[in-house]
Amino acid sequence: MKIRKISIIHIFLIAFMMICSQYEIYSQEADSSRVVKPGLFVGLSFGPSQTYIENGGVLSVSNLVSNKQTSFGGLVEVGYFFSNNFGLSSGIGFVSYNSQLTLAAYENKFNTTDSENEAYERRVSGVDIKEVQKIGFLSVPFCINIRLPLSKSIGFFLQPGINMAVTLNKKYTSSGTFTFKGYYPAYNVLLENLPAYGFPSNINSFSGGEMKIKPVNFNAVATAGFDFFVQKNIQIGIAATYSKSLSNISAYTSPEKFQLSSDVNQINSFMGGSSKASVESLGLTIMVRYYLKPGF
Repeated sequence: MKIRKISIIHIFLIAFMMICSQYEIYSQEADSSRVVKPGLFVGLSFGPSQTYIENGGVLSVSNLVSNKQTSFGGLVEVGYFFSNNFGLSSGIGFVSYNSQLTLAAYENKFNTTDSENEAYERRVSGVDIKEVQKIGFLSVPFCINIRLPLSKSIGFFLQPGINMAVTLNKKYTSSGTFTFKGYYPAYNVLLENLPAYGFPSNINSFSGGEMKIKPVNFNAVATAGFDFFVQKNIQIGIAATYSKSLSNISAYTSPEKFQLSSDVNQINSFMGGSSKASVESLGLTIMVRYYLKPGF
């Protein structure tokens, strides 16, 4: 399930109508001596997001469901407005993406050998499988700032850009109920429900570790909302922010056949069998800026 972008579309439509109805009046009636012309600024942005980690095309797995989860992020920024309407900004912050993947049932088999070097077919089945993925990035955005004033103090702003995301953490935890069987073709026998020999049935398994994520990734980011000058040099704002990775974030080498589990308490991450992994988020941003130097 992908995050819907309808909220941002609504913001753009509302903003467009407000600008059309108010901008002309403002430009004719505003006292230009009271219009703030900001220059250099520092700022802080933070807020919650609904995040999603997509694991696309996982081999030997069907009906995998990924659910969005809430996470929080923040950013310290610095920028400069060259005019009332246009500026540039960058900064440093932290953003996390969380997602829960569920799989109702799983079946797979592969050829291997036992402790006595006997060849056999290992059959694995599982139910109620869950995986929680958490990825944290150090973010360095490079953004264009576009501001359209609606009154002396209130404005609509749009902030598109590119975010360089440096991977900081990449953990996953998994659980499920698994059954392991062994078919020996040389003897035409199927071994099952023999935990002492490595073939337990309906055993609760738990596993976790680190996923393989590229050290540096790039995301497209867009923020749109409204700001308000509470004082000449202090501005607050509220906006919707959307972000999506521009390429595959996974550092796994795609296997010919993905094995989710081969033994008790050994569950591999779904991302290991994914043909492409990406991150996506849609959230609310609260912004506070302080202008250090008047513009021209």
